[in-house]
Amino acid sequence: MRLRQILQTAKPSYLPTAELVHGLASLYYYQDSLLAGQSSSSLAWITTLQIFLLFMFGPFIGQLIDVHGSRKIIGPFSVLAVFSVCMLSLCRTYWQVMLAQGVAFGFASSGLSLPAMTLATQWFSTKRGLAVGIVSCGSSMGGVVFPLMIPRLVDQVGFASAVRWCALLQGILLAVANVLCSTPFPPKGPQKKQSAGLKAFNSMPWIFFVLGCFFTMWGLFAPLNYLPEMAAQKGMSEQMAQYTLAIANAGSVVGRVVPGWASDRVGQFNVMTSVSTLSGVLLLCFWLPLELHPSSAGIIVFALLYGFCSGGFVSLGAPCVVSLAEGRLDEIGLKLGGFCLAIALGALTGLPIEGAIKDREGDGYQTWWMNW
Repeated sequence: MRLRQILQTAKPSYLPTAELVHGLASLYYYQDSLLAGQSSSSLAWITTLQIFLLFMFGPFIGQLIDVHGSRKIIGPFSVLAVFSVCMLSLCRTYWQVMLAQGVAFGFASSGLSLPAMTLATQWFSTKRGLAVGIVSCGSSMGGVVFPLMIPRLVDQVGFASAVRWCALLQGILLAVANVLCSTPFPPKGPQKKQSAGLKAFNSMPWIFFVLGCFFTMWGLFAPLNYLPEMAAQKGMSEQMAQYTLAIANAGSVVGRVVPGWASDRVGQFNVMTSVSTLSGVLLLCFWLPLELHPSSAGIIVFALLYGFCSGGFVSLGAPCVVSLAEGRLDEIGLKLGGFCLAIALGALTGLPIEGAIKDREGDGYQTWWMNW
């Protein structure tokens, strides 16, 4: 029964973050073809806005989950997600891509990923870290599929048809998610929603935790954003450079499950601190040396290890928030929403700053320093 509930919650989580990686994969295509005249900082705003909106509406979506339940939230946002990807296939200019992928899909993702995480934390009182890890690794599996799928489809049928095939796959999986989704707690109703208010955020440990996550998010996604470009510049073939995202997400599949399993034994915050620190150490030990002495093997190893650490950070956020909820599981949606808002602000400011530094300096040293 519990395994079935993991699968139920894993499906809504699959496509939002997978499509985030889809966005990173298509960003490399934008740089090379569709939006070749745009600077790195301008293109970074597409991914930045998508990540920002994915997390920014967390408090709002969290309250809706607490009041109405997850099932009523996932349905309409599933329709918007498929529609936005279909519109992306028609885009030809920078602002069209920004509206379809950055705005529309970013907003749709916010209504899909948070309900999945909330359901996982509600169904499991023990082994919660492992449960959330299994749920969130679905997005990493999508992150392996899409970077492999998109470049080949673009070569064979063109960008527009490739994106439509992605929308079809997305629609099928989200339809399954809507059928299987269920929650163990009845919705609180609109009257109780008003009494919760900001009391859910009245916790200093929670405040310090989300501040730490904000600063971590400042540089967490930048290596993934620029990894294919860096690999191509350092002599790796264009096809293999595009596959570096799939390699990173293969590492993230393991990184979302193993740290979750470990967190149930040694503590969520101990493991969260470890993977966050290791992500910075990897930048220090790999990114800068690879700038000086390029190596395809080194880039692949970095992608695997960094994917593992970044995946651990993503999967452990929800269990850490729940451990700070002090048993108030009926307010988990609101607390997770506040956590997502902090993540959104970190994503909003980090990538554009790094893109502007990269455009100005023309090499990877300053970008490495900013990420670290």
